[in-house]
Formats: sequence, C-alpha cells, structure tokens
Amino acid sequence: MASNDDLVYAKKKINLARLEESEVSPVIQSLTHQENHDDICLLQLNPEVFANITEGQVLTIRGDPEDSAVICNKTSTFELKEAETSNSLLLMPEMFWPDQCEGSEMKVVNQTVAGIFHKYYELRAYKPSFKKLRALLERCPYQGKEYEDFATQDKFTFEMLLDSIQASEEELKAEIVSMQACILDGFVRVLDFDYKFNVFSSILNVVESKSMPLDKISKDPVIEALEDLEPKDIVDQCFSWFTEDTGATDESGCKLYALKEDSVCKLYAEVLLRSSGRFHLQDFLESWQTSVPDGMKCDLKQLWGIALTDLTSKPKVIFHFPCENMPENIKERFEILFKMKEKWEYDEIVPYLDDRTYPGQDVKALLIKYTRESTKDGKKMYGSKW
Repeated sequence: MASNDDLVYAKKKINLARLEESEVSPVIQSLTHQENHDDICLLQLNPEVFANITEGQVLTIRGDPEDSAVICNKTSTFELKEAETSNSLLLMPEMFWPDQCEGSEMKVVNQTVAGIFHKYYELRAYKPSFKKLRALLERCPYQGKEYEDFATQDKFTFEMLLDSIQASEEELKAEIVSMQACILDGFVRVLDFDYKFNVFSSILNVVESKSMPLDKISKDPVIEALEDLEPKDIVDQCFSWFTEDTGATDESGCKLYALKEDSVCKLYAEVLLRSSGRFHLQDFLESWQTSVPDGMKCDLKQLWGIALTDLTSKPKVIFHFPCENMPENIKERFEILFKMKEKWEYDEIVPYLDDRTYPGQDVKALLIKYTRESTKDGKKMYGSKW
C-alpha cells in the first residue's frame, strides 16, 4: 500500500485533469518498472486453447531446431507466429481489475510492471505435414518374419513419433491409420507394399477356398487359417483395410464382412502401376479389370491421388503419381503439377492439394491464388497463373 502523500499527489493529478474523483476508480495503481524478464513471452490464446488451459489440459510445443514451432493440444495443432504491436503491452501480475475495485475507499496501490512488450505470439490454424512420419517409418518397413532379425534399428514407438512429428496425439493416430501402419511388438510399422499385397492375396485365397461370397465373409475362420503363417495382428489389420462390416451375421452370430471395392481395386492398380513406367491406358484398363476379384468393377476415379492419365498422347497413357511424394511447399507443388499436366479438372487436382489446406484456406482458395481458371468442353479447368 502506498503512503498518504501518494494519495494526495494522485488527487492533485485528478484535479489537474479536470476530472471528478467519482469518475476515477477508487483503487489507483502506481506503476514501477523492474528489469524485463527475457524468459517471458506473451501468447494470445484462441477460445479453443484457452478452454484447454482452464480445463487443465496439457499443451505441448513441438518441433526440431530447424522447424518453425507449433503448439498442440490433444486434437489440434497451431502454428506459433510472432506478431508486433505499436502499443506497449505491460505485464502486471498483481493488477486490480474494475470489478475488484468496486466499493473500495480511494487508495493508491503500488504495482510492479514485470515486463514491457512490443511483440507477442499468436496461434494460427495449422495442418500437419506427415512426410517426415512416412520417411521415418519407411526406413524399416515390415517385410515378413524372416527379415526381422535384420530389422534392429530405425523402429519407433508411438511416443517416439509424437516427440518428433509436429502434430497432436489424435492427428498422429489418425494419420497412422490412414497410411495403413500397424503396431508390432510396441513399434509403429508400415508394411512393405509387396508384402501387404501378399497378405491380402492370402486372405482372398482363404475366402475362395472356403467358398465364402465376397460380400459375406466371416472374419474368424480367415484369421485362424493364416495365424501360423503371418502375425495375427497384421492379418487382422489387413483384413480391416480391405473389408467393411455389412451389419449382418451368419448362423452362429458372427459378423459378416464384404470386400471394399474401391480399396481392393486401388490395390491391384498399384501393383500394375508400380512395376511399369507409362502404361498404355487401354492395355492397363484391360489388365486391371482382369486382375481384380470377379464381380468388382474398376473405375479410374478409384485412382485419384495415386495415378495420372495423359489423354493428349497417342496412344493415351497412365502412370503412377502418388500425392504422398509431392513437396510440402505449395508453390513448388503447383510447379510440379503443371509440369505434369497443363490443365487440371477440379476433382483431379484436389487429392494433390488437400493435405495443404486448413480452416480458412481450402482447395478453392489455393486454386484462386495459384491458378488461372478456364473452360473446356463445358468443364472448368485450372492452369498455371504464370
């Protein structure tokens, strides 16, 4: 508490300002600046993160030294960006707010200003990039039990990946599921592509040997038939990637599953495309349709994001072009896309841009910024702006 002389001095200042004492807060705060705390930074919170803190949730700043920092709660990731303000921001740990001053007699309270700031950090929506995750996991893909004696390094637990990847816990879990990775002996592992196809082929062979319709598959007999050949967890995961619950059951009450046409057709297409360069489109379509299980219908739409067609060449061709190989920098990505094709339809280009969008900047916003729109045969097409 300040002295009575301080209160007299404050009242003189109020009179000089031609104010009535009733117009001024009864608690007058006298500020004294102390040395700045260089270890303190100001962070402006959005409503979601503020709610997380008040609920007692943990926030984590992630990033290697060469990365720009991000902050994560359990479900979302935000980029930390430095912002400047022309106003001076005063940090006062013991400041009295108006509602705390109501009903008080007039007095002067000494307050310490712990820091004066002209910069602060703000949070911006951020969509994690998982190229690093894929690169880490592809160092040691699972190729089968016979190769595991040599796979002693470059294996990562979920916790190790969470320390290294700039993403929230839930986002990382979702991406691991999306990229069809398994948990084996406590480590997150992707399957070698050829090995994964062999496991699926084994599942299909069991289904056919037991004369199960492709839309009425009982899971347990399939798993049991293969558990001595492959790890049960892998067979179970592979089964889940390429089937869906029909909601029906067999006579014994076991759930029945159906093969997912799009997923299965996409898998067989990748087998063909990975082993060739540019494939004559008509030859590919014939080979593709012949390779898939009977009753399934192949459609080029199933290949969006993993293959491109060149309809201007003679003959028309198709080739492997997975979106996961695209650079993170959006401008570099557009440069590559327009080298591959001069004009793109909207649905065709979306898979190659979707992982670089975030709230407030969707694919359409990216197209407006980086492309020029035109119309061909009644269809909107997107070409390079430069």
